[in-house]
Amino acid sequence: MIKKMLILLLLLIIGFFVVSQENIKIIFSGIAIFLIGMYFMEHGFKLFSGGALQRVLEEFTNNNMRSLITGFITTTIVQSSSLISIIVISFLSVELISLARGIAIIFGANLGSTTTAWIISSIGFDIKISLFAMPMLIFGVIFRFSKNNTYIGLGNVLLGLGFIFLGISYMKDGFDTLKDSIDLASYSIGGYLGIFIYILIGAISTIVIQSSAATMAIIITALAGGNILYIDALALAIGANVGTTVTAVLASLSSNENGKRLAFGHFIFNISTGLIAVFLIYTLRDLVEFISPFIGISKDNYTMKLALFHTIFNLLGIIILYPFISQIVKLAEKFITDKYQKKSKPLYLAQANIKIPYNAMVSIQKETIRLYQFAQKAILHALSVHTSQLNNKEDIIKVVNQNIKIDTNLDNIYQKELKSLYSDIIEYALISQQNMNSEQSQYVTDLKHASNLVIKILKDTRDIQKNINFYLNSKNEFIKEEYKFIKTELVTFIFEINQLRKQFDNDIDEIEVSTIIQVDKDRLQNLDVIGNGRIDSLIKEEKITSKMATSVINDTSNAYEICANLLNVANILFIKDKKLRELGELEDETK
Repeated sequence: MIKKMLILLLLLIIGFFVVSQENIKIIFSGIAIFLIGMYFMEHGFKLFSGGALQRVLEEFTNNNMRSLITGFITTTIVQSSSLISIIVISFLSVELISLARGIAIIFGANLGSTTTAWIISSIGFDIKISLFAMPMLIFGVIFRFSKNNTYIGLGNVLLGLGFIFLGISYMKDGFDTLKDSIDLASYSIGGYLGIFIYILIGAISTIVIQSSAATMAIIITALAGGNILYIDALALAIGANVGTTVTAVLASLSSNENGKRLAFGHFIFNISTGLIAVFLIYTLRDLVEFISPFIGISKDNYTMKLALFHTIFNLLGIIILYPFISQIVKLAEKFITDKYQKKSKPLYLAQANIKIPYNAMVSIQKETIRLYQFAQKAILHALSVHTSQLNNKEDIIKVVNQNIKIDTNLDNIYQKELKSLYSDIIEYALISQQNMNSEQSQYVTDLKHASNLVIKILKDTRDIQKNINFYLNSKNEFIKEEYKFIKTELVTFIFEINQLRKQFDNDIDEIEVSTIIQVDKDRLQNLDVIGNGRIDSLIKEEKITSKMATSVINDTSNAYEICANLLNVANILFIKDKKLRELGELEDETK
């Protein structure tokens, strides 16, 4: 209630100034148009890149230095550190990169975001930059009418740039008018007290606007119009950097623990960098004055000097904090611990990934593997096998022959633990498929099918669990051997799929993995007890009763289907190549 009242009060105050003050109205209009431009830029690059940003970030982040450089370059290109942060958080949520690499990318993104000041200040304020905006807006709208996502993305990027230039033009005109009526520079206090006040103003502005780029645009236009003093502009720039930490923290609230840890690393970097800049503000100002002539910045070009200052103190922060990334990671993990994850709660289905097709596919794949792992453990327990006992192939005979029983209610496990997770996977997959191309959507459809097979395997195991436990304790050695055989085959297939999983995790050649699946397909014939005539022989020789024979035929048939579906699941989850997956497919009733 209080929050709503404060928002209403803020809107009333803004409304009053917009109506009563012409110059304030122009400045606020410029800020609004600039933010619209940033929005179009972000969404445009998502479509225009066609997943290239994600692929670049994944490909070039195999060590901290490359991660830092990649963060700098990508942010410089897309002009949005928030977009890079969103992608990094989504990568962390599906464990595509480590937290240390993620923090290094954020370090680089902070430096990359300083190029905004260079671009705005280098355009110059003596020319009418709104003239550049018009052609971009026109062609942006034209491209938006295309049905091709790449052209729509390009249209959004052009619209974004056009609105950004138009917004800067409006802010410049507003500050020019404001200078004629109110001299803001005359209110400067001076000294460290004044610096801290302006840092606070810069931080609050960034928190309210939710864009450090927009805050820097306001500062530069105000400085260019002579509305604020140079030293105060430097303090505002520090404040803008500090303010982005709140934005990062707010964005991480809906993410998992790694997303929060990344925000923590971002917070540590920006706060530390801000403190360094405050402590050395006059030294850094003098350093800027010393460097400026060497890079062609004139003595009275304070907007370019502000851009240089912004870059220098961020670069200084990287130089000081980069060697301590591993310590920042440890600190983040200490303060933000992993919460207990229930089986029914998704671990990888981050909302941030839904609109990023590649990441959404990885999210669904990892969550389906997780669903399989939980189901597999329950199935082994239903067969009275502890997963910790199954380390190598020689252990299979030992666990099959051991005389223990694990009390496992598969119905209860499904209803209370796995049903909800399965539903979440299907719902997430359906929503994410709306943003995918046909090939991506087909792979997600295969993953949905794999999830369905996992649940079917669990239910089929439930159907034979009772008979396996009963007949393994039978006094009839012949029926006992038949059910021991069924149990051995089930445990063997699960064990071999675990080996496939290990090879998949270790990036073993997919052709080799596919070959193993083909070999296992041939082993399925061992469960064809009708075809091999084994049960007929037992009945004719009166070694088992007709009731026993009916049970073993039905249960062997179920075991055959369970093993076939296990191979289908492995084929989908652990082979990425579409053609290899098609070769490994087996017929099943759920297709």
